[in-house]
Amino acid sequence: MNESLDGIARSHPILGMLVLVLRTVLVAVGLALMAISIPVGIVTPFLPIGLPLGLLGLILVAAASKTAHSFITNQLRRWPWLWNKIRFAFGEKGSNE
Repeated sequence: MNESLDGIARSHPILGMLVLVLRTVLVAVGLALMAISIPVGIVTPFLPIGLPLGLLGLILVAAASKTAHSFITNQLRRWPWLWNKIRFAFGEKGSNE
């Protein structure tokens, strides 16, 4: 998502402002989902609702911010069993090297 939005943002100043607003909204929604996922996960321990909410928020934040994307993917690479299952969501298609 970062590469395609950067190309759009450079083509016209109004589109650049639209991309800025879009990224800001995505980061805000992602952070809100991550914050909501903790109490939802505690309240519904037998229904796995909190984990998907938190993961969706994490993916939204990583998709909207280059810095957050590299930080989040570097942290997830520490656990290869988890990284191999979810790396497609972050745009990574190669091996985990």
